[in-house]
Amino acid sequence: MAEHNLHSVAFPTLDQSLIDDLSRCSSVTMKTYRDGQTLFSVGDRDFKFFIVKSGEVEIVDHSGDEPKTVTVHLKGQFTGDVSHLTGNPAVVSAVARGDTEVYEVSGDTLRRILNQCPTAGDIILQAFIARRQLLRASADFTGLRVIGSRYSPDTFRVRDFLAKNRVLFT
Repeated sequence: MAEHNLHSVAFPTLDQSLIDDLSRCSSVTMKTYRDGQTLFSVGDRDFKFFIVKSGEVEIVDHSGDEPKTVTVHLKGQFTGDVSHLTGNPAVVSAVARGDTEVYEVSGDTLRRILNQCPTAGDIILQAFIARRQLLRASADFTGLRVIGSRYSPDTFRVRDFLAKNRVLFT
């Protein structure tokens, strides 16, 4: 039951009035992507935040041996996680499924929205935190792979550095 609640917090659907409020709080850009076009890729820095207007956005995890669909965002849902706020690179990729229209928001604009639109900001922040929790709890997500002896001081330093910087790794 708790995982179901976490999933509903992680993947909310914004109603049109809330999306309109976001547009009033800050500038958002409408963009169209064709089927299979990439919105952002693993490792991208300063990647955009997207709210789906129409179509679908598939979130893909490439950390394992085979790419795996994490979720598919539908109309009113949005991409992103805490990496948008910390400046860390994207840990997943986003790909348009079918012709897709999205509201595109830069990182600076997203931070402005979080400050100026408290209702939407709370929903977005809670979703970001819940998504990271789900990703950490996933048995399928490996994140960055550190290869080395667990007794090696060098391996320990790398793992310690990654942990301090909140980079997901195995």
